[in-house]
Amino acid sequence: MTFRKFATVTAIASLLAVPAAAQMYDGFDSNAGYDGFTTGFNEAGYYNAWDSDSDNMLSDREFATGMYADWDSDNDVQISSDEYAVGAERWYGADHDGDFDTLDEDSSGYLDQSEWSAGWNNDYYTAWDSDSDGLLNNDEFSTGVYNTADLDADQYISVEEEGWFEGWFDGDDIEAEVKEVGDLW
Repeated sequence: MTFRKFATVTAIASLLAVPAAAQMYDGFDSNAGYDGFTTGFNEAGYYNAWDSDSDNMLSDREFATGMYADWDSDNDVQISSDEYAVGAERWYGADHDGDFDTLDEDSSGYLDQSEWSAGWNNDYYTAWDSDSDGLLNNDEFSTGVYNTADLDADQYISVEEEGWFEGWFDGDDIEAEVKEVGDLW
C-alpha cells in the first residue's frame, strides 16, 4: 500500500467545488516546503482533533477513528461506497486493493463503525510510526500527511497537490466529527 497516490479523486472533486487553496491552505507556505507545511498544519488543529485523549500521541484506534471521520464526507456516521472510493484513492492510491463489498458485512451499502473496525488495516499507520513505538507523535503524523500529499515526492507541495488538502484542515469541524464517530473499539 502506498500513501502518495491518494489524492487524485479528492483533488479533482475539491478543485471543482472550491477554488484551489482557498479553504485550508491559507497560511501554509508551500514555498517553505515541509517546515512551512508543518507550521500551518499544527495551527489548523487537526492532529489535536484526532488525539481524542489529549496525550499528544495518536494510537491506532485514534488514527482509525480520525480516518473514519475523514472518509465520512457527509458526516452521517457511515461510509458509503462512493465515500470509500474517494477516501481509498486519496489516502492509499489507485492501487488500493481493499474491497468495499467485503467490508460491508451486512450488505447495507454503508460501512458503520463496527464494519470499519473489523476491516481496519493499520499497515499505513505502522509505516508512519518512524520510531516504532506503536504511537504517532505530531511530527510523524505531519510527515505522513505531507508525504501522502506530495504525490511526486519532490519535497514540495505544488499548487496541483494542494487540492489534496481542500476542505480538510478545520480542526474544530473534525473534532466534532471524531466525537460523533466515537471510539471504534
